[in-house]
Amino acid sequence: MKIAFLKGKRYRRRGAAFLLALALCLLAAAGCGRKEDFSEKPKYLKSATYCSDEWVVNFWNSESDHLEEELRQIAEDGFNSIILVLPWREFQPETEPVSYNEYALAKLDRVMEAAKAQGLWVSLRVGYTWDYWDDGTDVRARFREVMWDETVQKAWDDYVKTIYERASSHGNLYGGFITWEDFWSFTGYASGLGNTQESVELAELSGYAAYLRENYSLEEISALYGEEMADYESLYMPGKTQPALALLYEFFDQWLNSFLAHNQEIFPDLSMEVRMDADQVYDANGEMYWYGHEVTYSCQDASYTALMYGVPIGHLNQGERITAEEALAKSQQMLDQVLQNTDGKLLYIEQFLYMDNTPGFENNAQVLDDQVDDYIVAMADVLRDRIMGYGVWAYRNYGNNLLYNPQFALGENGWQLEGGAEVTEYNGSSQAMLPAGGTIRNDVANEGSATYLRFTVNGEEEVQVTAALGAEEQTVTAGGGELVELTFANGGTGLTFTSDGLCYIDNVKVYTRVQEGQLYDLDGNEGTCIEAIRTLNRKLR
Repeated sequence: MKIAFLKGKRYRRRGAAFLLALALCLLAAAGCGRKEDFSEKPKYLKSATYCSDEWVVNFWNSESDHLEEELRQIAEDGFNSIILVLPWREFQPETEPVSYNEYALAKLDRVMEAAKAQGLWVSLRVGYTWDYWDDGTDVRARFREVMWDETVQKAWDDYVKTIYERASSHGNLYGGFITWEDFWSFTGYASGLGNTQESVELAELSGYAAYLRENYSLEEISALYGEEMADYESLYMPGKTQPALALLYEFFDQWLNSFLAHNQEIFPDLSMEVRMDADQVYDANGEMYWYGHEVTYSCQDASYTALMYGVPIGHLNQGERITAEEALAKSQQMLDQVLQNTDGKLLYIEQFLYMDNTPGFENNAQVLDDQVDDYIVAMADVLRDRIMGYGVWAYRNYGNNLLYNPQFALGENGWQLEGGAEVTEYNGSSQAMLPAGGTIRNDVANEGSATYLRFTVNGEEEVQVTAALGAEEQTVTAGGGELVELTFANGGTGLTFTSDGLCYIDNVKVYTRVQEGQLYDLDGNEGTCIEAIRTLNRKLR
């Protein structure tokens, strides 16, 4: 915040009113607008997952011009904390030698301080799988390799240590958690290898064969594999229809437990989001049953168990549309089942999904549209019972923006600028200056489906801007910070901007869907459920 100090008679004539206003500005600028004692953690967490006006995949490479105002709104809505999702590879791009993304770390500092100024605690989701850091590899591989590769293990330890030390230095770090989901790709990868040499090698490398050697006889293993296993050295990773798949899940669960215990030595009280869903397995007669992951629910030495809970859990998910009363009863039932296996620990439902519009899950059970608010408010009674906090995922609706560096926070990184175009500061924000005859290009690709484009056009005068996605072009007249929204019916490869005059392009979004939480829309306007959430927060004191 910049304050212009006035001189002479103009200053004196403003008198006491001006001095009061100036003092209030200084207090706000110093983070004293909200007083909060961070010496004692709150008894109940009310959290919003925060990713500003982007989403978690590109939040850490975006600018977030309105960070302070957005966090102030979160506090005013009755939340006392935020959740930050930290993609492992984006924060630590290389594991050998270990390297860090200084922009992401600096932004973590900035968000921690801005949250502190609003009286907000911060919880960290440590190790999110997905990011846009392009190193030519499948990011899921490093999440598998941390199970056995000493170099990757040491890099992960250093990442956890770095994140903890950086965040805890600000005084408002509540804690953190890892999730089963980020490491789950191992089970799918392993169970798809079949009886191959690669599968045998992975069984040995991952520790799966050693686990079975320690806990099961060859006779027991052979019965579950449905074939004679001559020795432990010939064990391979079981397939999805083999009864031995239960052994793979059992091994994975015990690995998660030991992995969490190790990480708690680096990040004190680190918890884990546990897998509430059960998985289909088959017995020796070909009968299907459900394998649960309850052995992970106590989260080792953590003081609480983290959990994602959504309305569909516990239902058949065959397109059911249920009442608020039915959803409430099922929520109590399912959470009670989890609580029976947490060794008396409280639950932190860091993702409370009262509704969900994720593509591919249209048949999931949902609360009737006109009763979602009733369900949210009624959940206050459930969320008080052995629950130490809850969080919302989509505090603000977001598009699955396909762009890296969409707000030019990292300069030209990911973009090609020609004909005099360049990234510069305009009105206090990094933007791409586009002169007449210049070109801004990004190699983003999305072929064959409807693709949406949003961007702002700044400048002193209106200009004609042409946006092209693949072979399709559209031209608009815009300026003065105007938001442009375009639809490209079939997508395409390569996004290009040109104009007939000087302008500044910013806040570019290329997306195919919008994830909804019905609290705030893409532009920050209030949604249909925000008042219900505010009521819930008032009830959870």
